[in-house]
Amino acid sequence: MKINPGLVGLWSTLLLALCLVACSDGSDSTPGTAPQPEYKPIVFIHGQYGSAQQFETQAMRFTSNDYPQALLFAFEYDTNREENPLADLDVFIDDVLAETGAEQVYAIGHSRGTSLWTGYLEDETFSGPDKVAKYVNIDGRSPEELPGGVPTVGIWGEWNSADSGYNRREDNSDARIGPNPEDNFHFPGKSHSEVASSAEAFAIMYEFLTGLPPATTSVVPVDGAVMVAGRAVIFPENVGFDGTTVEIWDIDPSTGQRTSDAPRDSFQIGPSGNFGPVELTSGSYYEFALLRDASDSFPVPSVHHFYSEPFDHDDYFLRLQASRPGESLEAFIPRYEDATGFVITRMREFWGDQGAMSDELFVDGVNVLTPAISPRAAGPGSGVNLAVFLFDEGGDKITDLEKGEIFPFNGITFLTGADVFTPASPGGTGTVEFSLVTRGGGETRLNVPNWPSWDNRVSVMFRDDRE
Repeated sequence: MKINPGLVGLWSTLLLALCLVACSDGSDSTPGTAPQPEYKPIVFIHGQYGSAQQFETQAMRFTSNDYPQALLFAFEYDTNREENPLADLDVFIDDVLAETGAEQVYAIGHSRGTSLWTGYLEDETFSGPDKVAKYVNIDGRSPEELPGGVPTVGIWGEWNSADSGYNRREDNSDARIGPNPEDNFHFPGKSHSEVASSAEAFAIMYEFLTGLPPATTSVVPVDGAVMVAGRAVIFPENVGFDGTTVEIWDIDPSTGQRTSDAPRDSFQIGPSGNFGPVELTSGSYYEFALLRDASDSFPVPSVHHFYSEPFDHDDYFLRLQASRPGESLEAFIPRYEDATGFVITRMREFWGDQGAMSDELFVDGVNVLTPAISPRAAGPGSGVNLAVFLFDEGGDKITDLEKGEIFPFNGITFLTGADVFTPASPGGTGTVEFSLVTRGGGETRLNVPNWPSWDNRVSVMFRDDRE
């Protein structure tokens, strides 16, 4: 079983990690030497409609502090299933332990992922407490006792923090896991997913797991080559997009257009969805193109294009999330020869109703994050928008933001949609400019081609650690 595509070329790092697992207890065992962090495999579990994306930045923060890449894992599952896949998790952990030679793992769970971890640790069917050394519970379950007796910290956002104004607890109290308040950390100004991907959460979990504070809470840029790997998956099932092809193209950042006649790399995607690792140039811009064959739902081949900010650090948790042509959410996205459409994502909620503390997302100069389209306030389909779908609803070639959230995204948590008309060019020869102004921070620009939505889908991915 190939759990982590990042193992290729990293055996020297793994050997170092195994030595640290076997020899370090986090203390200063040699007089005159500095204490060393205690390394064990880390297994992250995402929440509803989530994936390893919620851990992508945190993984880069861990490796920025010299945590071995080969010890970072994510358990991904289909959140449409009502039951929690505890047996699958148990097999996954056994594979991680066998692969790394470790005796225990560190556990991190977010949202529904905390239900998996607490269920696993408390279910006597499994030997969870024997396999898990420490557990980080992020904005989810709040049992009064430590799950399975395993040392645990709780990290909480606005939904679980007293007097945040967005607390969903009936008594407006601070959520807590375990009996000790001092093992719980509250961030009333951070949204549900934002708290999981934040630098503040990283500092807490790193020190709790390793026994030492991190040297940095930033993703440290590197010069020269960076290694990138990930999965092409069907959303939200998180199964590999078997039978597709991922091409990686060099692009001109000023236009988003490809700069060569052939891709620099190409990967045939199998059942796992894994691709890479591939060596890219730090600071350069790339397109990841997912080539999909014709299907019964859509009778011609199509391409899902992914554009992101430059990679400036090794990244082994890239996720290319797509749908089968004409199915799932894609069935609601119209197809036109003369209009394009987009989905813009960031693993930090988009706020459009917070005045000076709102985010602004400009598409060719028009801010689409209005209070009605992306409110912070809790409610069906709102308050936790991590993805913004933009397309010409009705095909009238008119942008109408007064509609607010459009169907079906007005009823789906974590997603929103807006009626935005953006002209397309044959072959995507034109350019659409995206500018994200992060609340309380700076501006990030990405330029992408205006591919016709008839046989193209376009994802624009912003990082969640930009301030």
